[in-house]
Amino acid sequence: MILTLLALLTILFISIELQKYFKIPSPISLIGLSYTFYYLFPSMVLFSEETFAELVLFLIPILIAADALQLKLEDLKKNALSLIYLALFSVAVSVAFGIFSAHTFFAEYNLSTGAIIALFAMVLATDPVSVVSVFSSFKVPHKLAILAEGESLFNDATALIIFMFIAIPMMNGVHIGALDVVIVSLKVISVSVIIGLIIGFIGVFIMRLTSDPMSELVLILLTAYGAFEVAEHWHMAGLLAVIVAIITLNTMTQKSFDDKERRVMKAKNIVNRANKSKKVFSSGFMSGITRKLSSDVSSLERHKQNLNYVAVLALLANTFLFMSMASIVHIDLLLKYQTEILLMFAITTIIRAFMMGTFALTSNKIRKMTNIGFRWWSVLLFAGIKGGLSIVMLQMLPKGFEHKEMFDAIVIGVILVSTFVYALVLVGIIMLNKKAFDKEVDAEVH
Repeated sequence: MILTLLALLTILFISIELQKYFKIPSPISLIGLSYTFYYLFPSMVLFSEETFAELVLFLIPILIAADALQLKLEDLKKNALSLIYLALFSVAVSVAFGIFSAHTFFAEYNLSTGAIIALFAMVLATDPVSVVSVFSSFKVPHKLAILAEGESLFNDATALIIFMFIAIPMMNGVHIGALDVVIVSLKVISVSVIIGLIIGFIGVFIMRLTSDPMSELVLILLTAYGAFEVAEHWHMAGLLAVIVAIITLNTMTQKSFDDKERRVMKAKNIVNRANKSKKVFSSGFMSGITRKLSSDVSSLERHKQNLNYVAVLALLANTFLFMSMASIVHIDLLLKYQTEILLMFAITTIIRAFMMGTFALTSNKIRKMTNIGFRWWSVLLFAGIKGGLSIVMLQMLPKGFEHKEMFDAIVIGVILVSTFVYALVLVGIIMLNKKAFDKEVDAEVH
């Protein structure tokens, strides 16, 4: 086990360094190194196929929490209409397109409508960790980052709700009509949001009772896993509850840290004026100002460190995920269904390109939505990298499902292809448009 942990940390370190110095997105390095490690040491399997689902469910809350901490409520409010279009309407319409295309291209398998919905929900779910990882290496406009990261995060919640509360019941023989879809969706979304808000505010209350940095870090994790567990216990969307709880916690605590930043700036101005002017302040006054300044600065630094710690934990979780995936996915299975994998990748790419195109047309006509051009459209298109949530949904398919092997191959295959193709193209687009993006970043600052 120690050797496996050493290998995991080594892979993570190399991936971070490759991204830092060569701009290679960490998901590409993690997947490549994980598969290399597994084939060099096939006996060092982290988890069996039976326990892999439990591993993924265990890791999902920390992965989602790390991404939710990057989003601010103010940004979500400003881009609410755009995010609703991208993460709710777009996914729902994409699944509808998927049903039509699957009946055309996968007719030989005679898949039920529920199975098709499940398949497309899995391959449409994106990976916010990969998106944040790519953007962290480059300067991109803040609004573009919010659209890409927010869409990726809330897209996951929408895909999971469609999968769990529509596709799976249909696969189990339950008849679900259009009205049932609306009622179930509204119920799941509203109850999950309420659970997230309650857990988030409990976290805020406890956060105000402690000033210990380690307690703050633990509380972030408690909030994420608490929201997930409560929502899942009541058969709601744990993913959405985690997002809402963490954004609530982060928003409320950030207000306190914003106040501290203002106090720090004010104290620094007083100290600077005292140093420049001839007026002599009492030693007690200056000592109090300096002491308070030091305390606030330390508190702000500890908070930033905690956010970095959560990001590192998320990277570690992602490494665990990819290493475990490498040990349970067999290359011969991917080769057996290579045609289906490439076909599904092509279909989902075309659907995503179309939906991002309709978003561009719609957003440019509605004042409350963010206008986007071709450059932003291309970034949003290739920000649709697939990831861990798709694997979670794979493990939730009904036992005895006759096409389980094919679904495993297609979903894992699309994850691998999208990670390499989308991530590399995304990096290329950002680098080719560096000057244009730099100008937009400067314009936002001014």
